[in-house]
Amino acid sequence: MFSGFSYSVQGASHIEKQIVCQDSAAHYYNDTFAIAAVSDGHGSEKHFRSDIGSKIAVDIAIQTIKEFITREKDYIHTIFSNPDKILKQVASNIIYRWSEKVYQHFKENPLTEKEQTLHEKINLEKIVYIYGATLIIAVMTKKFWFALQTGDGACVTITDKNTAEVFVPKDDRLIFNFVTSLCDSDAIGNFRYFFSEINKEKQPPLGIIITSDGIVNSFKEDIFLDFNCKTLNLFTTQENADEEIKKFLPILTEKGSKDDVSIAGIYFKQQTNPWH
Repeated sequence: MFSGFSYSVQGASHIEKQIVCQDSAAHYYNDTFAIAAVSDGHGSEKHFRSDIGSKIAVDIAIQTIKEFITREKDYIHTIFSNPDKILKQVASNIIYRWSEKVYQHFKENPLTEKEQTLHEKINLEKIVYIYGATLIIAVMTKKFWFALQTGDGACVTITDKNTAEVFVPKDDRLIFNFVTSLCDSDAIGNFRYFFSEINKEKQPPLGIIITSDGIVNSFKEDIFLDFNCKTLNLFTTQENADEEIKKFLPILTEKGSKDDVSIAGIYFKQQTNPWH
């Protein structure tokens, strides 16, 4: 019933400066649900392991959501009446697990001599800061669909071949390089949520695509939405979609933001709405 994709490409400026890709993307799907996740490591001097933080973030997100979906009896009676409560619990679980994995990685990988210099210079209060990253998650099931987001990037629904919309509420604080993060002291308070049940009156989108700000900043708004429509159409109509997107993303970062770029999507295999 579902399918998906995910890709991360090193930014043109990162290649030039010999900086690792700090984005990560992942997806998972089976016959009953699909998950997409994108994380953008902050990359500034005080977040010098953010590439690792973003990889941990998408792995933990996929694992946590898979476990959540399979425990339907624990939440199904509440999620339709109070989705924010349930999604906040999911986000809290992800933050806790991410922090645990970060501390584990730090314990198993002590600071290098170069990192130690940065660590002392910044005088970090929390180890999680050096792994700082954003996170966007999109989920589709047969009964509902939802999204969670902290930080920048975009989460877009495609309802037909020519109609796309950014649907997670905006955070008006995300200007002048300010970004919310998994490493924030109030990380759970910075998450935004969207939830919709699925029935004959509330029909799901044909697909959801999530992208890091490297992609968002490579387009004007209307062209960005058109890009999402064309991307979903590519994956639902062409067998060589994987090759085409892998060719396009390096060109996009070179001609666009020059930042790392990540994209992940989930969608119905058959692009006719099953609830019609």
